Amino acid sequence: MSDSLPKLKTDLEYLIEKTWNLYVTVTDFQAQSQPRVDQVLNEIIGLLKDVDQMKGQFQEIQIPGQLLNYVDDLKNPQMFTRDCLQRTLERNEEINGKNETLAKFADTLAVELSSQFPNQMTEYRLWKAKPSSVDQ
Repeated sequence: MSDSLPKLKTDLEYLIEKTWNLYVTVTDFQAQSQPRVDQVLNEIIGLLKDVDQMKGQFQEIQIPGQLLNYVDDLKNPQMFTRDCLQRTLERNEEINGKNETLAKFADTLAVELSSQFPNQMTEYRLWKAKPSSVDQ
């Protein structure tokens, strides 16, 4: 696969170039342009066949659907990674904040329970400190 990737890249770039050439020729079409249009179309068909023949070498590559949405929305696909990392960092900060809040709540709850139920909390702390038979 690693040998085929540069060839695929080159073929796709050439395909884009040929498609652009066809667009330019057809936009300003004149009867004498027909042989050139036919030639470019045949080149495009050949390139598409080459790309189609290579598809078996890329079966294990998986592309996230969100990345395809980026391309469909005319966004730079390289920005996909940056945006994913940004969302991950934001979510990480959110989760860390929730964890901090829960830890503070647990500490406050332990203090309040100790003041209201000192004997039960002492037993709880001893039970919690004792190694369980599952861990051994």
